[in-house]
Formats: sequence, structure tokens, C-alpha cells
Amino acid sequence: MKNLLIMGIDTRPMVNSALNLDYKTFSVSYFKTVDFKMPFREKHVLNQESVISCGRFEENYSPMKLLQLFDEMTHKNAINDIDEDEIDKIVLTTGINANDFCGKFEKYKKIIYGNKKTEKVENKFKFFNSIKNKFDIPLTFQPTDVYELNEILQQHDNNQLILKPLQGSGGLGIFLLNNESLSENNNSNEILENISYENYVLQEYIDGINVSSSVLSSHDEHKNLINSRLITEHDLGNDTFEYSGNILPLDKNSLKMFNSIQTNFDADELNEEMKNISEDLMKEFKLVGSNGVDYVLDKSGQLKVIEINPRFQGTYELVENVLGINLLEAHIKACEGELIEIPNAGPYSIKKIIYARKQLNIGNLNIPNVFDVPYQGVKIEKDQPLVTIIICDNDLEKAMDDVKIAEKKVFENID
Repeated sequence: MKNLLIMGIDTRPMVNSALNLDYKTFSVSYFKTVDFKMPFREKHVLNQESVISCGRFEENYSPMKLLQLFDEMTHKNAINDIDEDEIDKIVLTTGINANDFCGKFEKYKKIIYGNKKTEKVENKFKFFNSIKNKFDIPLTFQPTDVYELNEILQQHDNNQLILKPLQGSGGLGIFLLNNESLSENNNSNEILENISYENYVLQEYIDGINVSSSVLSSHDEHKNLINSRLITEHDLGNDTFEYSGNILPLDKNSLKMFNSIQTNFDADELNEEMKNISEDLMKEFKLVGSNGVDYVLDKSGQLKVIEINPRFQGTYELVENVLGINLLEAHIKACEGELIEIPNAGPYSIKKIIYARKQLNIGNLNIPNVFDVPYQGVKIEKDQPLVTIIICDNDLEKAMDDVKIAEKKVFENID
């Protein structure tokens, strides 16, 4: 039996998949939640069983913390630890990439099943510069300071622009800017005067529908698995742009959800266009395994490429639900040169992440259709992810109602 190590911020979904395969599974993650099914051995950064508050992820997490736990796991300090020479495969999820394996960890790159070089897609400015003559993208700049930013705003005063981190995902740290809001908002001006501009890009804000593709690639072939309606907090009427979930598959019904934009677009044509662009992008950047592409569909029906996620996406469990596949197995096979046959899409599957909008005391959240469940008695800090709701149903309206029911039950069990 081969030893498989899964590493990332939240490995729960991939560990679930691995437990159905012929591997001795190990996990190194930031989160370990109540509903985490134990693999052969695991280590995690945040120990909810011994803390009062879970703290703030962005202040406590780093890829190096995962690598340190990995180092501990391979030093035979416990009965079930593994010898470093016994690791056969490493699969990475969100929060860590092959470039983080440097120094004494460099030798493990050869057994990473996935993309080894992702700088050209993870650095958003390099990414947009490399595709701007081949694909439709929003206007994108990298100002050097607040003065250059203001010059760009004045030159494009008919556009709303967003300032977003150069690297990272999940819609965190995005500011919506225009000249009027800056002149009235002292807090925004203070933020803009104190950030490190080398870590940000300035981009045209596209008012439209967020959609995404899930793609599977070998070194020689690329298949678009399925497309989805992507949900952000902005879609839900909030001021932030955090990633909040998806609806699969993408069709005329899911296109209409969470927006006031007239959706007279042909869903079949849109799916075909996304398929072609996403597969072309995989070929362009020589990506392998499971990857994702995010787009915005503007009001005129034009599709704009926003970013590539060169790893498993937030749609992981939804893809498995709708297509009836083991996505971890499909990813490993793709990295070995074999692409699975893609089944027809089944029922709708919806994912919604609930965020804590104030500090919350957690009760018993073992509720049907609720995942990533915090331990009872801990505190979740303001604006941190609370739980994930996942619903499957043939009827999209009923599925949406079930999301609301689960959400209500969650808030009945917190203070």
C-alpha cells in the first residue's frame, strides 16, 4: 500500500476521497474540524480542542507551519509517524504550492502530484500580462504608490476599479475604488497610503456574473470537467468580495441566482465557450491535474478571464457529487497521464460558506448538510469562516430552500 500525504489549509474533502482509495493516508493541515475523518495519521496547526478562540486565520497561517508539521511527521517521534523515504505521493490543496518546498524540503518536489511551477499564474500581474493579447481580461495595472494609483483612477474615471492582492485567493483583501469614494472615505485613504503596492494589482471592476470552470489535465490532454456559478459575498449584498460558494452545474437556472442582471445568455453557448478557453489556458501554462479558471460574464455577455487556480478548487465536493467521481483519484491519474471519461452531470449541488460577522460562541453544530464544523465551546472571530453548507437536489429551488433551513439551524446554535 502506497503512502499518500495531503497538505493544505483544509484537507477534509480530499482525505474523505483518499479513504475510499488504496492508500495509507496522511494529512497536514491548518484546520481540523469535528467532521474531519481521521486518516492513518494527521497533524494540524489550529488545535480547537485546547483553545478558547480560533483566532484569525490570516494572522496565524503560513505554508512554513505546514512544512514544519510535515518535518515532525517524518522524524519518527511517534509510533505512527512515517519515514521520509516512505512517502510515495504528495497532493497539495489551497494554501501551499510546490515553490514553498525549498531548502531541506526541495527533494520532495519530485513526488508532488500536481503543478510544480505556478508563479506565472499565481502572480496576477504576470498572468494578465502574459495572456492580454490572447484572451479577454479586465484592464489591469500595478501602481508603485498611492500617487500613481490616483493618476490611474483619474485617467479611468468612468471605470470602477478594484485593488486586489498580487497573490492569494478567496476574494480576501479586495478594495472597490473610485475617485468619489476616495474623496469621501478617510479610512480608505489611510489604508491606501500604508499598503505595500508591490503586493497589489489595480484592476477594472466588472459588474457581472461570476462563473468558473473545473478542468482536468494530463501533460498532453485537457478536459473541462464542469462549469459552475460562483458566489461571492458581494453577490449576497455585502460589501466584501470573499468567496462564498458555488452552484453546479452551470445552466440557465443557476445563472439567475444571486444577481439582478438580466440573464438572457444562452447557457449552452456559455458552457462551450468556457470549456474552450479553460482548456486553452491549461495548455498555455502546461498545467496538470485538477485546476480551475474563474471568469466574470459582463452585462453584454462577454466573458472575462479573472484568474487560474492551479490546484483543487472550492468546488471539489460539488464536482464529486454532481459527476459521481472520486476527484482525488482522477487528479492522480491525470498527473500520471490518464484522463477519466467525464460522466453526465447529475443533480444540482450547492455550497455556501457562512462567515461570522461578529465574535461567536459555538454550540452543537452537528447539523445535517453542515460541514467544516468547529468544536463546541470555541469562539470564532469576526469575519472568519464559520461553517460550510452543502446541499444536493434535482430541484434547484428546493436546494436553495434547504440551504436557508441549514443556515437557520446553524444560527440557532451560536451566541
